[in-house]
Amino acid sequence: MAFAHAIERAEHPALQAIVIPRTPSIGIDQAHRTLCNAAAFLGAGPPSTDIDPPGVRYPAKVLGNGLRELDRFLSVLLDEIATEAGWNAEDLAPLARLRNTANKLEAVCLRMRMEPRYAARLRALGRCRDMLFHCGGVVRRGDDRHAVTLTLGWPDDRAEGLARVLPIGERLAVSPADLAWVCAFYVRIGDGLLQSA
Repeated sequence: MAFAHAIERAEHPALQAIVIPRTPSIGIDQAHRTLCNAAAFLGAGPPSTDIDPPGVRYPAKVLGNGLRELDRFLSVLLDEIATEAGWNAEDLAPLARLRNTANKLEAVCLRMRMEPRYAARLRALGRCRDMLFHCGGVVRRGDDRHAVTLTLGWPDDRAEGLARVLPIGERLAVSPADLAWVCAFYVRIGDGLLQSA
């Protein structure tokens, strides 16, 4: 009896499963433009106003959120590249569910037979972004569970392009030059992906 009632309910139009349609593709070119525009906007720094004194920088959470958005735009570009490359639905669905852009970049590069050389730096940027957004810019954890230092995602000018490390408890400061470098880095990844696609 319960089984028959369940079938009757399932056949009722108002009770049928709701199918959420896939977000329509915006295309590689639009995804790339969006990434580049976001990088240009964020890399320009905070807008100057008469209210804010000169030299005021983004608060840590605002900067962390801006970097999260930039990372998300790269993730969307990776989805579009996979779609354009003809990945089937069974492969696109798990790719779209990947929230870690470094892992998504590795998956796309592996499939396209490219070297995922930027994935490690994307992971470091992700950890820095989390410190900015969730911890107010204070380093609360290291590169992994047992690490006592956090590797920055951008090069240190004083170390000739090498990444700087900060100990737990230190404040993560992002200079305008650091921010510009990060934004240019995302554009460089996007440009490389666009050329390969």
